[in-house]
Amino acid sequence: MIRIGSCFLVIVAVLIPMYVNSQDKGEPVSVHVKEVQRTKDQEAEKGFWLHTTAIVETYAGGKTKAIIYSLKCDAYTNLVNGNVPLCFPLSAGKDYSVHKFSTSMNFWRPEDSNKGQTLVLYEIVSEKEK
Repeated sequence: MIRIGSCFLVIVAVLIPMYVNSQDKGEPVSVHVKEVQRTKDQEAEKGFWLHTTAIVETYAGGKTKAIIYSLKCDAYTNLVNGNVPLCFPLSAGKDYSVHKFSTSMNFWRPEDSNKGQTLVLYEIVSEKEK
């Protein structure tokens, strides 16, 4: 069983790398979502994890060959204090305009921020040329 103090450390370790410096706008790219999977860990007294993984494809930077990215977004819902970080709700078969950073992709639009919610970015787990 994980204590709340340990759980907080895990949340910080997972979520902090997902945030980006507001001065770094990332590279604007379009992606096509090929596959999405969502899983929820067993709910505990204090909260639970939601995990989203996705496979996306892009022709970023004017390249003639597609790049395939494996992405993940992990969010811990804290039932004690009501903190519910959100992963962008992706759908397979759809195209999205995103900002790509060296280790993450931001699917959120600027108008999505400042609504009192924690918006989590997708971590780039792997990438390969198609």
